[in-house]
Amino acid sequence: MRNASYHYALSTILFLTLLAALPNHALGQPRMIGEIFQGQPPPPGAISVMGRAFIEAGETGFGNALTLLLAASDQNMRQEIGLTDTEVNSIRLVQTQMLMNAPQYASRFNAMTEETQKNVQDDLVRDMGRIAQSLNTALPQERKDNVQKFVFQAMGGLDSPFVNLSAMEALNLSPDQRTTLQGVFDEMREERMGYAEKIFSGMEKVTAAGGLENMSEADQEEMRRMGQELETAPFETARRLAERLRRHLTPEQLELERQLIASRPAFLPGLPRQMRDGRENADGAGEYAPGADSWRPGRELPTQIQRPQPGRFPRPE
Repeated sequence: MRNASYHYALSTILFLTLLAALPNHALGQPRMIGEIFQGQPPPPGAISVMGRAFIEAGETGFGNALTLLLAASDQNMRQEIGLTDTEVNSIRLVQTQMLMNAPQYASRFNAMTEETQKNVQDDLVRDMGRIAQSLNTALPQERKDNVQKFVFQAMGGLDSPFVNLSAMEALNLSPDQRTTLQGVFDEMREERMGYAEKIFSGMEKVTAAGGLENMSEADQEEMRRMGQELETAPFETARRLAERLRRHLTPEQLELERQLIASRPAFLPGLPRQMRDGRENADGAGEYAPGADSWRPGRELPTQIQRPQPGRFPRPE
């Protein structure tokens, strides 16, 4: 199996993807959670707050920043983006600051109430924005463009359930297009966030129970129903959104999108079957069949998905 840093699975693994707003990410968020809580389960409400914060920050470019943080420890990503040793060292300095801030967030999450959740979320978004700004100023424009392209490719383009306006900057949007496209995203935000909130709620329940196996049969059945819904519904919504987004792109931009997806780096795993339904697949697979092809708890991961490698969030060397 290829030594890829990225993985893409559905149901509960889909949650990890949503946190970073980057469908194929290098396990950065789970490892960051491990740093914040020192390997202990997150306290009530923490998963939802972190999830919402990552989605909000991702809409303003944190997906690019997260990619750089992960690239500092991933040779394939470094080469694809073209990072120099000096730039990698600058990124690792930002990593160090993030790790230094982890304990204060641990105490805030442990003391958090329903009334203070929004304050914690806002502070997380603010700090992620500062991280993104620090990394942005450390790179030349060529490297920024490479990161933008890579994020779009890893995400899977406009057909991804996680596409946002920030990711679409890879298509060289005009100011007028940004305004129009943001309106499209705003109109569909409630529907898309509804899926995220279901995942957050489910993960909160699993965490509170100490694992899926400790939940009642009724709650386990609820989790299974939620997983089945999330195998199809977000992708159907993504298709409708993509249709609307493409109406506002020029023929040149549509061709650029096609070229970017066609040239996705080989070390990235294949796009999920739901995004290839009815298309000719590089691996010769047929159309996606819900239930038959989907990942479910207890099943082996599909062969095109790299199993997570053990370890913690990459520390600066």
